Amino acid sequence: MNIKLLFASLLAFSCAASATSYPVLTESTPEKVGLNIERLNRLESWIAQQVDAGYPSVNLLIIKDNHIVYRKAWGDAKKYDGNTLMRQPIKATTETLYDLASNSKMYATNFALQKLMSEGKLKPDDLISKYIPGFVDRPGEAIKGKSMLRVADLLHHSGGFPADPQYPNKTVAGELYSQDKSTTLEMIKRTPLEYRPALNISIAMWIICCLALSLRPSPDNR
Repeated sequence: MNIKLLFASLLAFSCAASATSYPVLTESTPEKVGLNIERLNRLESWIAQQVDAGYPSVNLLIIKDNHIVYRKAWGDAKKYDGNTLMRQPIKATTETLYDLASNSKMYATNFALQKLMSEGKLKPDDLISKYIPGFVDRPGEAIKGKSMLRVADLLHHSGGFPADPQYPNKTVAGELYSQDKSTTLEMIKRTPLEYRPALNISIAMWIICCLALSLRPSPDNR
């Protein structure tokens, strides 16, 4: 295929895709879209049984034909304060946010970084300390280099950080232990490097998440 023709075809496809009108979700009911209510009730009962048996929480959202027809939450969003069982656990709601493991770094962090870069609010060669005040080497740390780390170093997973500091696990984290968001952000600044930057690769998406979080427009923006 002629390379000019291929380029023109790709350009036309891109323009057509950008002009596509994406569907808007609207509220409706299960009955109106033809869902089997008996089966839905059985599903509700089964989920409730799992939560009663010890499953922490469940959030279910059903969308059919561009209509949101069902949403409900079961269980608790938070049952423990540190290692202590809470007398009044915080109930899960349909607004509760969940960490979906590797899906979170793909769909949340990466998309957020792409948006910030496209808007010129973040550049690969920017220093991390530009966005996270206090992101510097600390006395006693054996491996230096935090103050010179760039956004690109984190995206290449070559910044020198451990793959999983396990901040919520007191046994593993030690002095870096935290189960509070603001405290965890402070602990990230104190986390020592495991190897000299650019000399190794260790997937540490948590530090990239911290970077994206530090660039949010307001404290209420999740």
